[in-house]
This record gives sequence, C-alpha cells and structure tokens, in this order.
Amino acid sequence: MKHTIEILRDKTPFLDDNKKIQWTQGYAFMDESGHCIIIVYGEGKRDAMSKYLDSDEDPLGLKYTIINL
Repeated sequence: MKHTIEILRDKTPFLDDNKKIQWTQGYAFMDESGHCIIIVYGEGKRDAMSKYLDSDEDPLGLKYTIINL
C-alpha cells in the first residue's frame, strides 16, 4: 500500500512502569489521497507499521483500495 509517514507536531506523554512521565514521538501514516491510515507511537512501531503496509499480506485488515468514482 502506498503511504507516507508524517511526524506529529507534539510528543505524547505516558507513564512508564516506575510511574515517571516519558515522552514518545507519534507518526501518522498517510495514504496516497492524503488521508490518515493509522497513528503509531515510537520508532519501533513506526518501522513495523511501514513494513506491514509495504508487504503483500494483510492479517490486521488495515489495508484498503482507493477507487476513483
């Protein structure tokens, strides 16, 4: 699936296991029409989602086809 990755403007806070605030970067995956497919947080998730969208399989059912009417 054709996609681009955009970095979200602000980092997102979350509490870690030690109840300390950590900040993580968010990434928006945009389709070829400029619509958001999914947002993920963290570089590992970004890389995994990009690999998933580039593959031919669709076990999560996130991929779709754009049909121009």
